[in-house]
Amino acid sequence: MKPAQFAYHAPASAGEAIALLGEYGDQARLLAGGQALMPLMASRKLRSRHMIDLNRVPELAFVTQGESWLRIGALTRLRHIENDPAVRAAAPLLSTAAALAGPVQVRNRATVGGALAYADPAAEYPAVAVALGARVELRGDRVRHMPAAEFFLGAHQTALNDTELLATVEFPRWPAPSAFAIEKIAQRSIGLALAGAVVVLGHRTSRLVLFGVAPAPVRSAQAEAALDRGATPGEVAEEAVAGLDPPQVRGISGATRRALARGAIARAVARARDEVTDD
Repeated sequence: MKPAQFAYHAPASAGEAIALLGEYGDQARLLAGGQALMPLMASRKLRSRHMIDLNRVPELAFVTQGESWLRIGALTRLRHIENDPAVRAAAPLLSTAAALAGPVQVRNRATVGGALAYADPAAEYPAVAVALGARVELRGDRVRHMPAAEFFLGAHQTALNDTELLATVEFPRWPAPSAFAIEKIAQRSIGLALAGAVVVLGHRTSRLVLFGVAPAPVRSAQAEAALDRGATPGEVAEEAVAGLDPPQVRGISGATRRALARGAIARAVARARDEVTDD
């Protein structure tokens, strides 16, 4: 099939894109990498009267560093994040997660902003953003900043208004000694997660976020407390999946996915602790 007819717009600046969103509102869609949007449009599961192509807005593609933050423009490609030495040094988890986000053809086109704004429950980047304590910048008739944990509202649902675009993501630089690990269980190594876990071990605090098992990333306070008191990986995993009830997908039961999540968590905890030991 082919997409339903739409008007195409190619703004040259973020301001122009925002003006178009203000004019067309919920009748418009933003196009960045297009890896999720275009198949939906082609199958006509999604229709839009206006397509606003951001690929001619270079101001949205950048990586800059400060003493405490790494700022990444929403149009920055995941392949760039995967290979950028500065990103690997400042936030290695971002590069590791980018490498898991599909085949290289997808990573060459997919963007950081798109990976977050699409809010796929089975995707790595929303969980990574929550685990690292990222902050998103939303631009419309005003500029808003909010923690990533408040940005994701459910499956493919975010706090973005129809007249806003996600412009920038800021990731804090975790001070040493810190360790990071991500584990994903999928039917294919580059496929969508049936269950996954992100673990961040900081000097004074730990983070554990699950993905692929709920409509939005799940941060487990009980599991983080278990991490901080030195519980075993298995004990941490049990705390994290307590009360977890994933739905059945692709013929795989919720109970099986819960067990997969338990294993992913335990391995992520063990790998992160091994990284601390190696340092």
